[in-house]
Parts: sequence; structure tokens; C-alpha cells
Amino acid sequence: MRETLPLLRRTLELVQKPVMALGGLLIFVMMLHVVADVLSKYLLNQPIVGTLEVVSNYYMVAVVFLPLAAVQSQNGHVKVEVFTVGMPKRLVGAIDAFAAVLMLIYVGLMTWFVLVEAIEETAIREKLQIGLKFLPVWPARWFAPVGALLFMIAIVLSISTFVRTARGIEIDDEKTKDDEWTA
Repeated sequence: MRETLPLLRRTLELVQKPVMALGGLLIFVMMLHVVADVLSKYLLNQPIVGTLEVVSNYYMVAVVFLPLAAVQSQNGHVKVEVFTVGMPKRLVGAIDAFAAVLMLIYVGLMTWFVLVEAIEETAIREKLQIGLKFLPVWPARWFAPVGALLFMIAIVLSISTFVRTARGIEIDDEKTKDDEWTA
């Protein structure tokens, strides 16, 4: 297990940067696409056909799922600490580990279901009809399982950090420390 976690961490770090770059690029392209559609609609009285379908089936799915692992790696998800603020660090680590295990189970199930869906839609080459043309949407079905799988890896790494905290082991690695920007 000791060899597996550093390998998972290195793999996630290696894959996470291009995935985040793709997510950022798609946000920018989505912005350009929507602005072009709005300008075309109001200036030329001719909206870009299929903007809603492309935004909702491609851009939004990628923007939601691809960054999940990076946010988890930086401990950036919303965490309400009303009840744990005065607790000992080891107890908070145990509670965080328990919550992360529950999250891993949930995300694991979600990953399985979106993977099955992606496989099924790829097999039939799913398309949406937009006017007289067809938009293939099956490639976009793969954003969710890829993002969710990377998210699961990040959760496993978080669990290892929380368990070490619960056991009272100090964490010296800068990449595993919480971001203290709120302090």
C-alpha cells in the first residue's frame, strides 16, 4: 500500500494538469460560443443553431466533471466545520476520513453508472437532431466517467491523509496540507 499511494499521487498529478487545461479551454470556448450566439441573435436576427445542445451536452458536462479531482486534491470542496471547529485534530481527521469513505462509495457508484451509460451510448453512437442535422453526443458521455474516476483517486489520497491525521502522524508533504488561505 505504501508504494501504491505515491504512484496514485504521481499519476493524478500527471493527468490532472492536462485535464484541468482542457476544462479551462472548454470554459473559454463555451464563453466565445455563447457570446457569438447572442451577438448573432440580436445583431443579425439569426442565432447559431445548436448552441444550447452543444453547451449542455459538451461544455457543461466537461466543466463540471473534469475539475473535481483537482478541487479534491486541494481540499477545496465546501466543508462546514461548525461542529468540528473545537475538536481535537485527531478526531477531526477520523471524522474527515469517515466522510471521505462515504464520499468514495457514492462517487464509486456514480462512476459505475456513468461509465455504463458512456459505453452504451458509444455503442449506439448517440446523436441529437438539431434542425436537419445530427450532433454526435456520445463522445461527451466520456467526460463524466473520466472526471469521476480521477475524483475517486483524489478521494483515496485524501482518505490516506485523513487517516494519517487521525493516527497523529504529522504531514510534512506540502501537497497534502490543507490550503490555509481562509485562516
